[in-house]
Formats: sequence, structure tokens, C-alpha cells
Amino acid sequence: MSDEKAKHSLANIILAFTIISGLIGLIWYFVSVPEVNLTNITISIVDSLQWHQGESQLTQAFTLLVFLAVATSCALPRQIAALVAGINLGAALGAFVATLAAAIGCCITFSIARYFFSDKIKAKYPEKLAKLSKFLGEDTFLKTIVIRLLPLGSNFLTNIVAGVSNISMKSYVSASFLGFIPQMAIFALAGSGIRLGAKNEMYASVGLFVIASCITAYLYKKHQASKQAFIDESCPTPALKPSK
Repeated sequence: MSDEKAKHSLANIILAFTIISGLIGLIWYFVSVPEVNLTNITISIVDSLQWHQGESQLTQAFTLLVFLAVATSCALPRQIAALVAGINLGAALGAFVATLAAAIGCCITFSIARYFFSDKIKAKYPEKLAKLSKFLGEDTFLKTIVIRLLPLGSNFLTNIVAGVSNISMKSYVSASFLGFIPQMAIFALAGSGIRLGAKNEMYASVGLFVIASCITAYLYKKHQASKQAFIDESCPTPALKPSK
């Protein structure tokens, strides 16, 4: 019995080592060769998946969750992940699966960057690292949500640079999950509209995107204004003495 347990434990260790080694290799490759079009590769692979008619939606959701988590950890844009999930699973389930996959991918990239590629990344992205570390050094949770709400920048590079910085992984990943939700819902809704040929869902996704962008811009400006007000209160301008 003890021999069987030992063999089972050894098999689990080998499997875990193989998976981690594969992820490290993939992330190393995409860090070194950023021009690879992972979007086309992902769409081709998902298109090649044969969903059996009797297959449960839960099985499909889990398959896409695992695949998209690995893909987003290797630089697949999260918007594409949501679009693919929406096409295959529908708006609601697709948005949930894509958001969870993006958060898992964020955690994977963050961890591998922090524990395996720290020196290489510090040498390759010194300016991005300095800016992000300075920005996220305080109020990490709230500021990460603001970054995730903005439809700008590279999710992959942000995760890599964040992993090398001194910020808390727990705060960063949990805030990323919440910040991902609006965009993932929008693109999953668009994907569902493409699948069903429903123009209303696609129009709704465009409208939600505009609304989310306006709200994000408002929150960002409000954050900047409160930051400036704090600076003004901390460093008041000295009163001028009247000349005699």
C-alpha cells in the first residue's frame, strides 16, 4: 500500500513538474518573441475542438477555462479570450469562464515572472518596472482595478512587470479579477451575438463598452484630482509676507 502511495505521489510530482516546465518555457518564448500572433493560434485551436453533441456544458466550460487560462498566461489578450468564450458558451457563462481564466492566467504569469525571470525582466523592461512599481506601491488594490478597467496596454506585460515588482500578489490578482469583469462581459456578449447572429447583443456590447470607457475615464480623473488635492494639503504654499 505504501509503495502504491509512493508511486502515486511520484507521478503527481512528475506531472506538476512537466506542467510548470511547459508554462515556463511558453512564457519564456513569448517574452523573447513578442511578435507571435497568439490570437490566430488560439482561434484556430478552439475552432478545431470538436464539441460532441452529448457533451455537457460544464465539460465544455472546464475545457475552455483550462485552455484560456494557459493562453492568457502566455500573452493572449483577455478580450479575445472573452470573445471566444462568448461564442462557445454564451454571454453569461462565457463572461464568467473568461474572467476566471484571465485571473488564473494573471496569477500564473505573475508567479513565474517573480520566481523564475526576475533578473531578465528587470534588464528588459526597466522603465515600465519603475513606473508600475511607483504607481502600484500604495493603494495596490484600487489602482489595479483602475488599470484593469482601462482598455489600454498589454495585460501580459503588466502581469510580468507586476510580478517582478514588490506589490502583493493577493491584492493584485484579486483586484485584477474584479477589474476584468466589465470588459469580459462586453466581449462575451459580443461573442454570443456573433454565435447567434443577434445584432441586438452586438449593439448592446458596443453600448456597454462606451459606458464602461466613460466610467473608467471619470474614475481615473477623480483619482488624479484626489491625489493632487492630497499633495496640495500636504505641501501648502507658504504665505507671502507683506513688504514693508
